[in-house]
Amino acid sequence: MLQTHNNPNVFPETADIETASDDYAGRFAGAVGAWMLKIQEVVVLDLLKDHPGVPTLREVGILDVGGGHGQLAVPLCREQYPVTVVGSAEVCRQRLAALVDAGQCRFQVADVLNLPFADRFFDTVLCFRLVTHCARWEELIGELCRVAARAVIVDYPTSQSLNCVAPHLFGAKKKLEGNTRAFRLFRHEEIVGAFARHSFVPGRRIGQFFLPMVLHRRLKCRPLSAAVEGLLRQAGLVRRLGSPVIMELRRREAAAFEISQPPCAMPAGTRVLVTGATGFTGALLARKLVRSGLEVHAIARASSNLEALRDLHIHWHRGNVFDEAVVAEATQGVDYIFHVAAAYREARHADAMYAQVHVLSTQLLARAALKNPAFKRFVHVSTVGVHGHIANPPADELYSMCPGDIYQQTKADAELWLRNFAQKKSLSYTVIRPAAIYGPGDTRLLKFFRMASHRILFLLGRSQCLYHLIHVDDLTNIMILAATHPAARDEIFICGNPDCVTLDQMARIVAGELGNRFHLVRLPAFPFFLAADVCEWVCRKLGVEPPIHRRRLAFFTKDRSFNTRKLREKLGYQVRYSNEAGLIQTTRWYCERGWLKRRS
Repeated sequence: MLQTHNNPNVFPETADIETASDDYAGRFAGAVGAWMLKIQEVVVLDLLKDHPGVPTLREVGILDVGGGHGQLAVPLCREQYPVTVVGSAEVCRQRLAALVDAGQCRFQVADVLNLPFADRFFDTVLCFRLVTHCARWEELIGELCRVAARAVIVDYPTSQSLNCVAPHLFGAKKKLEGNTRAFRLFRHEEIVGAFARHSFVPGRRIGQFFLPMVLHRRLKCRPLSAAVEGLLRQAGLVRRLGSPVIMELRRREAAAFEISQPPCAMPAGTRVLVTGATGFTGALLARKLVRSGLEVHAIARASSNLEALRDLHIHWHRGNVFDEAVVAEATQGVDYIFHVAAAYREARHADAMYAQVHVLSTQLLARAALKNPAFKRFVHVSTVGVHGHIANPPADELYSMCPGDIYQQTKADAELWLRNFAQKKSLSYTVIRPAAIYGPGDTRLLKFFRMASHRILFLLGRSQCLYHLIHVDDLTNIMILAATHPAARDEIFICGNPDCVTLDQMARIVAGELGNRFHLVRLPAFPFFLAADVCEWVCRKLGVEPPIHRRRLAFFTKDRSFNTRKLREKLGYQVRYSNEAGLIQTTRWYCERGWLKRRS
């Protein structure tokens, strides 16, 4: 059990006490200070947003080590991240008192070199304004890595910047600022090497300012500082020589499963385009296509993080998939298009956004494909969701469309438009309708896996809800096969395992792997749907994501069972992962990440 100490002398490293003081906060007072903190805030929030598992980040939580200064805790709480701040003394709590008292943030006194948390307890660990002031900084980094399941984000001043003269001008700096301390400058390689010893690899590295921060403070002119730094940023100097540096480092994951490499009939060097390549399915597809020796092009938003694919030779086209200029550039000379991009389902998104990402993008890509005389096939990824609730399961490809929400509706609109357009223009296409996609790397089903880890499992409704799955490894193999198989031309394929499962069967497979036995409790669905309607209406007015909405509840109440015989008979594809094998593998992957825990 952690003991709270008010005496900082009991801990070997207590530099965060000074940074939590009002005196230190004064260095960031005024318009210039607010501008500097805003730059830091934007970078950190952007890094968190680009995590592959960001839907789970608001559940697993963030640890801010030495964050009593409140520079990160305040914006993180505003964005509704669950934050725990560790400080070396109770006095470090004072700047966070309002957040802590309101229940928005947790604070603990602890030794930063001996954090009182289990291994991989937090998804992401932050440490700002501390590494540079710690004599035992390598030990600190080791402790940050120990409690981080996925990533650590730190800041540090680098000698590979104008800060290289700081040690020689420390006396002058102290006279100018008064409240300043000696600090260590790091080479980027030092930080990367220290994290590498704990199996963390570098992600994005972002310099904040080209000119020393003390100069901006003395100028006391935010417009001038912002203008100068903006010009230097445009010139690329901030990226190359900026300091302090914010660096994201990610845990190097052991291969959770062996990615299969399907036979590829597309000749080496064939130019292909993948949309949605930074997503769960698109990333694995792009990886397989590169491994097949193809020239892979991909469209990615300017804000997308490409680090997960940095080891691959991919030609990136930055911009929106519904931007005509971006599409025109990306489709030049391509022989195949794999249109995987999809708008992530969030109730706060405007309906127009779904139409842009699903319908407009499909129209632009299909029209652009016709401009290439040698174009071979358009592989369009839709969803079984276009069928809505299956009243008489199992449904096949001819089952009527009855989309139940804007995501499914725009997916249906895009598919219908493509089929009509392709028929008129003789454009070769294949429509893929995947069942629920899962496997190592997925986070959307994590909530359900967590439910299965508890002693009581609550399900809605009285019926056995049917669910159909497809492992991401199988799905990407099918896409590659469909691109060239003669029998796939102008066809639609529901992609799923031969058999469906019920939700309680899924839960029992997961629970069995975790060593858990749960008691199943079924609740009436109607009150929850009523509450969801109210919650969704209120949250939409407030511009926030509702914690409960109809689409989420539909997971527990609607049957989604399909006949996948056409896939096997026409394409001859046999899935590699049974429902049980895939669910067990994914459960183990979650455990490796620290997101699920086995019963002892």
